[in-house]
Amino acid sequence: MKKIKNITRLALAFVLTITFSCKDEFLEQAPLSTLSPENTFIDATGLQTALDAALKGVFNQWNGDNREILFNHNMSEATVVSATDKPDAFVDMRTYATPQNSRNNDAARARSFYEGDYVNIKSCNTVIEYIDIPDWDGGVNNPDRNHLLGSAYFLRAFFYMQLTMQFGNVAFPLNLIAEARQDFKVFHMQGIWDQMIADLEYAVQHVKPKSELPIGQAPKDAVKILLAKYYMLNERFADAERLMDEVINDPESRLFTDADVNVDIVRVGNNLNPFTGEELDGFDCNQPADAINLLHMDAGAQKTSNPEGIWLMVNEPFIDGSQGRSASLRAWGPNFVSTNKGVKAPPAGTVTGMDIAQNERSKQMHKWGRGQGFARPTNYSQFEIWKFKGENDTQDYRHKRGNWFDMDMLIYDNPDLQGTEWYGKPARLYEDGVLLCEDSIRCWYGYPMYKFYAENLEDQVKRQDGGKRDIYILREAEAYLLRAEARFWQGNSAGAADDINVIRQRANAIHMYTAGDVQAEGIGAILDERCRELYGEEYRHDELVRISIIFAKTGKTAYNGNTYSWDGQDMEKSLSQNNFYYDRQMERNNFYKNNVPWSTYPETKYTLDKYHIFWPVYEPYLIGNVGNILNQTTGYDGSERNVEPLVHVVQTPGLPNVDPMDAIGAR
Repeated sequence: MKKIKNITRLALAFVLTITFSCKDEFLEQAPLSTLSPENTFIDATGLQTALDAALKGVFNQWNGDNREILFNHNMSEATVVSATDKPDAFVDMRTYATPQNSRNNDAARARSFYEGDYVNIKSCNTVIEYIDIPDWDGGVNNPDRNHLLGSAYFLRAFFYMQLTMQFGNVAFPLNLIAEARQDFKVFHMQGIWDQMIADLEYAVQHVKPKSELPIGQAPKDAVKILLAKYYMLNERFADAERLMDEVINDPESRLFTDADVNVDIVRVGNNLNPFTGEELDGFDCNQPADAINLLHMDAGAQKTSNPEGIWLMVNEPFIDGSQGRSASLRAWGPNFVSTNKGVKAPPAGTVTGMDIAQNERSKQMHKWGRGQGFARPTNYSQFEIWKFKGENDTQDYRHKRGNWFDMDMLIYDNPDLQGTEWYGKPARLYEDGVLLCEDSIRCWYGYPMYKFYAENLEDQVKRQDGGKRDIYILREAEAYLLRAEARFWQGNSAGAADDINVIRQRANAIHMYTAGDVQAEGIGAILDERCRELYGEEYRHDELVRISIIFAKTGKTAYNGNTYSWDGQDMEKSLSQNNFYYDRQMERNNFYKNNVPWSTYPETKYTLDKYHIFWPVYEPYLIGNVGNILNQTTGYDGSERNVEPLVHVVQTPGLPNVDPMDAIGAR
């Protein structure tokens, strides 16, 4: 310690000597960097760079083999986390959904949702904070200024929707943080929603339409879709319906239908070996073109040019600045090639049925892609929703064989089987009562392959697990389903059925909904159609939480006969005790309902409690906030120390924000 003190004194003396021996020029200020706000945000282009960072944050949630959109879907009744090589995944929620679990991959994404959303909110706040550094022609009436400001409001509301649906009451920065802050407190989510509604109402007036924007930026109709969801959180169902009327009637976008189909064949999968060009045996991947497979076909720029897309992500191969390989087949497809508990061949199930070689020899892997099974469909999404009015609907384009992948479309191609009766035969799950695939959770299931197939033309050609692909973030079909929901909450069952049927007619479904069906099935009718239409395209967990909040606010009886409520003060606490989300999971998610164990780690079972409607905040993100208590999500370790959340006072959009804590005197 004495040595350290001596070194410190010497260093201080040296600095003082240099300071006082310099000329006066030493005192003259010079910029250390040209990247100051005054130099960077001098025009719309500079501000757009900060907005683009937030847009990239959205794209990052979608693009990649285990990103946030997949995890969010896995926390719903449609799919589950199925990375069965990671026993501490968000599967046994009672044991491993903890503030201490640092998993941040295919097994869990609560951590990156929380961290990433605040990083992206900072980018939005940058635009909002510095919007008037440029000398705008016309000042605050300049349309480019107000479009940028409205776009920043939209993206900020997009991320705050996620934070409140996933974590409940959260910290609420509306400004750039100019210095280290260790005194945050959470706000009641209601005040956050109220501010986001005010901001989005401004954005709707000023954000430009799709025709005036580069593809990739969010247009006015995207703002309306998000605002409609916020309106419904505040029981403004008629306002939400009005907004969806505007989107549906807007000529900027419309449903893509069979009348738009201008090709005969769509390839869903691969018929030719990418190395040798030889024709691959088995099921023909060339399918008759229809409104659904062509809508989602990845070849060329089809997605970005058809009329259905509202907000899209552009990710074309061989183009500089694209988003990287999507690996979508790897994420959503079953793992039939690479685990020792995977698809085995008869008679005893001891020989791997599929060739695992990642070279020109492989056949079925090149045909169907090297899936890793990170999102396992539940029985609900794989089977139950397709059985409507007593009939299994294989006519529906979304479930038609060839668009939909079934495991018996695979044939055994392991060279070790050559000379046996099984080589080249369709794969099967059982033979003479013997289970041939032990890990059927990860390795044996059907799914809507038409959505995820994207040929890999640039790298990892040897495995074909998903190349770059353009992605719909919001499209016209969701506007119909949101209007159906808004009508349902208002008691208009016939109107809700009409909107659902527009989507079903486009998909060539056998049966249509009646008003009586909607009355009987309630919100389940809309959730079922969302699952059929938007599988893998929606933040499914967040939608279930949003609907749970509406049930609690309205007190309406759900189709299950249950009613829900809240204490009028703290929605997070109320829902953590009783909620529609949990009941929906127990009704529709066979894995959680039956506490299904893994074959790889039998002690790992799917478990869920009511408070798991919200997720834990990773503990290291809270412990540095020494100036105040930053609440942990209700029900998790540390939440017993929580303090009363703050109540936000809505600030006028279009004007500079005041720190919400300062505005109410909480700092």
